Amino acid sequence: MLSRYKNSYLSYVIFYVGYYAVFSVFGSVLAVYLAGLGLGDREVSLVLSAGGIFSLAITPISGWLHDRSKSQKQVLTVTLCLIALLAMAFSACRSVGLLFLLGGMVNALVNSVTPVCERVAGSSRYRYGLLRVWGTIGYAMGAQAAGLAIERLPSWAPFALTAGSCGLCLLGLWGAQVSPPPQKTSATAGKKPRLRELGKSPQFFLFLGAGFLFAGCSGVNINFSPLLLSRLGVPAGAVGTVLFFSTLTEIPMILFSHKFMDRLSGKTLTGACFVLAVGQYLVYGLAESAGVVVTVMVLMKAVTSTLYMMLSLKMVRGIVPVELTTTGLSVVAAVNNLAGILLQNAGGYVSEQWGVGTLYLGMAGLCAGGLVLTAFLRVRNDEKVFG
Repeated sequence: MLSRYKNSYLSYVIFYVGYYAVFSVFGSVLAVYLAGLGLGDREVSLVLSAGGIFSLAITPISGWLHDRSKSQKQVLTVTLCLIALLAMAFSACRSVGLLFLLGGMVNALVNSVTPVCERVAGSSRYRYGLLRVWGTIGYAMGAQAAGLAIERLPSWAPFALTAGSCGLCLLGLWGAQVSPPPQKTSATAGKKPRLRELGKSPQFFLFLGAGFLFAGCSGVNINFSPLLLSRLGVPAGAVGTVLFFSTLTEIPMILFSHKFMDRLSGKTLTGACFVLAVGQYLVYGLAESAGVVVTVMVLMKAVTSTLYMMLSLKMVRGIVPVELTTTGLSVVAAVNNLAGILLQNAGGYVSEQWGVGTLYLGMAGLCAGGLVLTAFLRVRNDEKVFG
């Protein structure tokens, strides 16, 4: 039975459900939790931006370790154990300084696992969508559980759920194959990947620039959307329900990713991300009805962010050497985190001074600027990643 579990579909299911539950339980209602401690918008933004600050160092180093390590499972095991321990320590803190330090470490470690999950889904013997869809289900379950926990259980409950989700992820990790040998040609056999290869394509830097605007705004949206719903009169438990259903709407897109992700160009898909972002931010900024905001959030929020996540894998595979896939994804993640640091703190100031509606209108303008950058993207489209 144990030998049949190794590299089985079930092991991947448990791995993805567990990891994305960790991601959502800790992060989906964190802003609501911090506001409940009495922190103002600027203090909430400061704590939320800590993950980006720490990720600037941790995510690229983690990606490099995964690409160079002979035992990626050991790296992931240590990372998940640290997340569980630090999450429980976070639940006992009340000072802004400690919340910033521990929250930043947890978010950075969680972020460092995401590139590995994307690379595994794009290179395993199972189709990308058949694996990644379980991450969506895990995220939805985690968001719902976190919303209920923060409303009905002691304040430490969401963080205990985070630790439990780490344990579930470790169970899946034990059976999953996370480090398949790279496919080598006669020209590349025996050569070790070099970091300077990442800097040889201007298109990689152009995508990083566009991603900076998109991911920065998306990170602010992830953190402020629960506050937006709360201020429109939606209870904390219902906020988790909205996030649950908004996550489920991305399932068809993930399952059928092999039908369109490899066929459409990176330029087209990047433009689609920005168009979807501009549309929903305009609604959040202008609508005064909770029903309208909830509807748009359910239909567009998770779909937009997931499309960008899949796009990042496609663009990296199309630009950088395959041996540096995890490193390339980690660099993209680091730039995304830098954007989160800057825009999260700026967003907290704008929201506190002029309101959350003005914040979303400003983000719509930034994404419109990103749409202009998309016009200059030129990336080959011959990699089969999602098939």
